[in-house]
This record gives sequence, structure tokens and C-alpha cells, in this order.
Amino acid sequence: MPAIHEYHCNTCDFTMSDGWGGYMYVQAKICSECGERVNEIEDFCVGCGTPTDEVDADGYERVTCPHPSEHHTVRRVLGEDSSDQKQSKRTGFNSYSVCLDCLSQFELDTKRDERQCPECNSERVKTQDELVGDECPNCSEGTFVQGEMVAMS
Repeated sequence: MPAIHEYHCNTCDFTMSDGWGGYMYVQAKICSECGERVNEIEDFCVGCGTPTDEVDADGYERVTCPHPSEHHTVRRVLGEDSSDQKQSKRTGFNSYSVCLDCLSQFELDTKRDERQCPECNSERVKTQDELVGDECPNCSEGTFVQGEMVAMS
């Protein structure tokens, strides 16, 4: 298993999430009848009983795919026989990100989401991996670094 990284400024106490820079997610349908998240491996929506294949999506919710069993979560949410095309369309990677103006930390899919801070609307946003080696956005004196942590077994 690869090392789990910790991310921090080498001068001040500014830190970001530990891990591998983010996580995989799968988009689950939200049932238009009851608002519940739909797992397409089930025959019916657990909230209202509508057959899964008849559910009209009233939007989508990003569901975290825990490592190392990402594929199990994808199959549960999209169904056992989901096509590669469906999986490609409804999976992504959320990167841990920070606004360089207000220091708000949030998750962002850099391939799908607009690079904009949800707090202050600034477009000066970086993922933690992009920030490694740069000046710390908090103190402007230190360098933001990626260290290694001992993986838990």
C-alpha cells in the first residue's frame, strides 16, 4: 500500500487533509419521488418503493468510494452490470483544495467543477498537490510540503 501523506506548512500550523490528495466518488441518482439516494443494485428505491429502473433522477449526490474497495461502491451505486461508459460518466476524483484568498478548504473535481471558492467566489484556488512546494498561503513565509505518514494496518 502506498504511503499516506500529510500536508502542511513547514513554518506555521497550516495543514490540509492527510491521504493521497483526494478520493474517488460515484454519482448516485436522487429519487425525484422521495429525495432518497438510489443504489441501482437494488430493485426498488428504499425511500418510496419505485422500481429502480423507473426512477427519474432529481439530481445526483457524490458518494465517497472508500479505498481499497472503490469498485464495490461503484457497483452498489450504479448496478452490477453498469457499462464502462456509465461508470466513466458518473465517477470522478475530488481533490482536497484551498482558496488562496480566504483559506477556505473544500473538495473539488478539477475535471468537472468550476475552480471557484464556495465561500468567497475567488478563482484563486489550488489543490493541495498543486500547492506542494509553493509559498504557504497562510503565513507567506514557509513552504507547503508533503510528508509521509506511517500507514495504519
